[in-house]
Amino acid sequence: METPTETPGAEGFLRTTRRRNLKTSERIARDIATYIVDADLPEGARLPREKEMLEMLGVGRMTLREGLRLLETQGVIDIRSGPQGGPVVRRPQPEDLAGTLSLLLQSHRASLADVMLARHALEPMVAKLAAEHITDHQLAQLQETIDLMRRHTDSQDIFLRENERFHQLVAEASGSVILRVFSDTLKNIASGENFGIEYRPDHRQAVATAHERILTALRKRRPRDAEKAMWDHLQEAATYWQRRYPDLWARPVRWVQP
Repeated sequence: METPTETPGAEGFLRTTRRRNLKTSERIARDIATYIVDADLPEGARLPREKEMLEMLGVGRMTLREGLRLLETQGVIDIRSGPQGGPVVRRPQPEDLAGTLSLLLQSHRASLADVMLARHALEPMVAKLAAEHITDHQLAQLQETIDLMRRHTDSQDIFLRENERFHQLVAEASGSVILRVFSDTLKNIASGENFGIEYRPDHRQAVATAHERILTALRKRRPRDAEKAMWDHLQEAATYWQRRYPDLWARPVRWVQP
């Protein structure tokens, strides 16, 4: 485990402002998150000790701890124990959003079909943008995921890992942080693994072939071809799930724990 780096001077740690309808702990959490971003603190940077923050913020210990716990649940910090412990900066990941979003979707009784509909609307556009911005290195990484899927058709774990990696790389190549985060989040929620879906070796090969069609369009820098190839790929996946797992297809999304 890396030793957390010390936070540079704590002057101007927070400039709290009055906000309506916020608990004090929520206000504190937002201000700390703003400080982390504005100070450009790297992942692993240690925030000031509890006593120092209490003096800076002028709040009670329970309020501060509640605010820090809120940040931890959002993936903004890790709270480590021990002599060298305390709140440490962490960079939130798409899977952190997946937990929050899946809980919201569950409360609205959204189904796997609903999530796949959203992916159909989003990922073809992501692939289209990727064809305009993708680098040779990213193309090589995508080819590697396909090669691994081809070589290990007997492994469900490798298939799931490389399938997820392929879509993450395409989203990353789009050049849009927002589209990448939402694309990765929806893929995380609609993961076949979360729903207990099994893929036969012949279907794993079919997915690898679909990925190759997408990669061909990306390599040729043809946005519309990449868009269509991704749409076709998602349609094939939706058809497969709906045909083989009709009960799962209509089942409400369940809360995905990060």
